[in-house]
Amino acid sequence: MRKKYLFVFVVLMLNACTTHRFIPTGISQVTRPAKPANCGAKVLLRSPENIKFSEIGICMAQAPGGGMISDNTPDAIAELQRCACLQGGDAVILSGMNEAGVIPSFGGYSQQVAKSQGVVIVFEP
Repeated sequence: MRKKYLFVFVVLMLNACTTHRFIPTGISQVTRPAKPANCGAKVLLRSPENIKFSEIGICMAQAPGGGMISDNTPDAIAELQRCACLQGGDAVILSGMNEAGVIPSFGGYSQQVAKSQGVVIVFEP
């Protein structure tokens, strides 16, 4: 019986990582120097007005788990910020969030993966 619980624990730990993916876009495909992963990239809901900026790419992030027990959407957004920092971005314009792999469970539905996506931008001087 202990081996069964140990196996379940190991599987959960291996799947408990937030991940991200970056796709370069924009007119200028210049690679920006990476910033520290915790640089504090801003999360915006729309394009900034009266501020010049350039688009450098799209970040897609996901965090496992959540649903009835906890909402891991903030973890997915934090991973989106981390992705923007590692690509040299100043901010990310949030373009989507969703929950994937929703399955029925006892007492309701269980979210399996929280996902977020956004356009990474750099502010121009």
